[in-house]
Amino acid sequence: MTTVSVPPLNVSEAFNHWLESRGFIYQLFTEFFGRRPTLSRIAQWSSNRQIGAAAEMSEGGRELKRYFYLHSQNPHDLLKVCEKEAAEYDRLMRDETVIGFKPREAALLGEAEEFCNVISDVYASAGIVFKKCGDEADDHIAIELEFMAVLHDRMLYNSFSARSAMEQLSTQENFLREHLLLWVPEFCERLNSATDSPLYRGLSRMLEEFLPYDLHMLESWKAYLESAAAALVSASDNL
Repeated sequence: MTTVSVPPLNVSEAFNHWLESRGFIYQLFTEFFGRRPTLSRIAQWSSNRQIGAAAEMSEGGRELKRYFYLHSQNPHDLLKVCEKEAAEYDRLMRDETVIGFKPREAALLGEAEEFCNVISDVYASAGIVFKKCGDEADDHIAIELEFMAVLHDRMLYNSFSARSAMEQLSTQENFLREHLLLWVPEFCERLNSATDSPLYRGLSRMLEEFLPYDLHMLESWKAYLESAAAALVSASDNL
């Protein structure tokens, strides 16, 4: 019997770097768009080594890295900075007093309030229920980004089969195309106009740059996995 040797899959450095960083990046967005930037929160993210890897992916990431580094080097000013950023978070994300700016998909797309049911159905179909910190709607920017973070973790760590992982991947692709990329670019544009906070401007720029890159990498990763699977089937058929 002839034995065919199947070479191991070589995942490129670009894929590895992206996969190792994207969960961290989505969690970073979720933290600062969904919660007030407290002293402990900014200190925690300033000391996280993964911010360096994330910074390599976008100019906005590099802005955030400089922001965190600056304040980690000046701890005596950190309390005042946190108080200022917390007040800015309340103004932007909670008070809804900034004319023309709301951190919700329905508002940016001009949809009725019932649009939230569409988003809720997407979460439910993926088997995800969120424990919210406040009264955030399901189409709030922080909740939608947390959805991506959860799916990323499931895809890499909690999938029981290759098929399950591919389903998680496809759900992320669809959510980016059908939701996040339809309204987040305008959200970022309006956020930049509404604030002079270096924290939120950096987050906004990083978010606007990262989402289309993430979709491109998901599409490439999916094609790579499908090609690798086809190669294994072909090799098996030749045994």
